[in-house]
Formats: sequence, C-alpha cells, structure tokens
Amino acid sequence: MTKNFKILLEEATAMGLAIHVVYPEKEVVEISDGAKKIIVKELFSFANDPYSASSVLAKNKEITYRFWEREHIPFPRSRYFRNIASFPQKSVDLGLKFPVVFKKSNGKKSIGIRTNIASFEELANIVADSDGSFIIQEMVFGKEYRVLIYKDRLLGALELVPPQIIGNGADTIATLIQKKNTNLQKKIIINEKVVQTLAKNNISLDTVPEKESCVLLQENSCLAEGGSSIDCTDVIHEGILELVKKSAQAVNLQLAGVDLICEDISIDPREQKVSFLETNSSPSLSIHYDPTVGKSRLVIKDILEDIFNKYSL
Repeated sequence: MTKNFKILLEEATAMGLAIHVVYPEKEVVEISDGAKKIIVKELFSFANDPYSASSVLAKNKEITYRFWEREHIPFPRSRYFRNIASFPQKSVDLGLKFPVVFKKSNGKKSIGIRTNIASFEELANIVADSDGSFIIQEMVFGKEYRVLIYKDRLLGALELVPPQIIGNGADTIATLIQKKNTNLQKKIIINEKVVQTLAKNNISLDTVPEKESCVLLQENSCLAEGGSSIDCTDVIHEGILELVKKSAQAVNLQLAGVDLICEDISIDPREQKVSFLETNSSPSLSIHYDPTVGKSRLVIKDILEDIFNKYSL
C-alpha cells in the first residue's frame, strides 16, 4: 500500500466517513458520508471543468508550456522533439545555451531526467539512447520547490533538497551513504546519476571528503532516492503564490503540485529569477505530512473536509 493511499484511508476514517476499498491492488476506494460519494484511485485529480482533459494533458510538459506561454508564466527556454530523428545534427541548430536538461515529455518522479548536460556531444549521446518524445531545456539554478494548490488555496509548500552527504574526513562517500541510509525511510540509491554527478566534480564513491564538506549526490531533488524536504508554507511570497495559482489556472486544474526554481521562495519574484518547471495533476500529498524539517501539513484532510463540507472547529 502506498503512503498516499494509507493516509487517505486513515484521514477518511478519522472523519467518520465510510470507506469501501473496491480494488485493493489498484488502490481504488469509494468514500462516502451517506449523501455524497467519491471514488479515488490512490491520489486526487481535479480539473475546473469535469469535461476537460486537463488532468491528462498537464502530464505532458510541452503542452503545459504552451498554455503557460500564453499566460506569461516564466519557464526555461525549451525545445520539444517528437523523436530522435527530429533532433538536430549541430549545436547551432539546437538554439539553446548549455548547460541543458533532458526530459522525457511524459516523465514523472524525476524519471527520464538528465541534468547539467555541458556539451552538445554529451547531449547527443543521451538522445541516442532515448525513445519517444523529449524536451531539451536550458538549465536554471537555484532552490527547487513544490507548491500544492487546491481551488486557488495554498495547502503546502516544500523546498526539495537533492540527496547529499556530509564528509567526516575518514569515510569514503560509499560508506557515508551506507551509514546515512540506516536512518532514512527512502534510501539513497547509488545509480548512474549519482556516479555521473560525482564524476562531474572529479570525485568518486571511493573519495574521502573533508570533514563537514557537503557532497551533492544528484543535481535534482528526488525524495524517493534519499532527497530531503523543508516546509516553507508560511514564508512563500504572495507574488510567487499568485504566479503558482495562475500556472494552475492556465492548465485548468483545481488541484496542482507546481514545481519551480528560484533563489528563495520568500523573496518578491520581481527581485529574482523564477522559473516554473511543471505542474502535476495528481500530485503526491503524503510528502507534505512528514517534511524532513518543519511543520506537517494535513493536506489530504483539508481536501476531504472541503469535499464533504466537514470542517474542524
């Protein structure tokens, strides 16, 4: 049972709602208060217009960018390619500045993403091993955030921190990862991305980092592979929050997990560069319940209370 589904059942039960797990293997549940009934498959998905295809189309980054461009939502310069055959043979024809990011058009949970690609040759090798459509995007730098919006209401905001370890001057990076994993629910996975990230900094798993030095293991956040999170719901700047709401409205979503990069989410967007990355139409909600640092946000409870008009006093 996924953590999202487990919390959903717990919150519904605590509110006195009737639950009937229709299809346990697919995590499909019917939730009712006797007068109203909803059916949920692990996660919620809400569009403003029930007849629209927003929840499906929002999963495609290229389509999202088209809508965002119309509404002047800032996002990194990007190019979409239908397949490998459409990829240019020369760097000048790409028309983007390096470093760049490679993304599968329909990728999720950081799957199919390669970051900080420094040259056209490196990019061409990555493209050659791919299939289907993909996006090449100029890389932006800063802190990565996930902001959860429901009916234009802020439910939670997290800073997402990539997997990293702190050196002690004695152990290798491999040993430090092993030690850190003993205290993590989501373990740091030593994969190709970790090896490549270390190599770009001229180190390896056998390197012994200096005491108190921070070693980045991946360049993008991934909570499922040992990343961490910091709750920042109470400090998000109103100007950034308005852009987040607008980005969700642009793709017609009532519930959206919006990813963005900026210097600091508490600073006015007019005073820094803010880049929106994607919107998730069925965002993970459990991540707001147990941030590594900061306050837990009971976002599933908030949504259920709104649906069934049951508010805590």
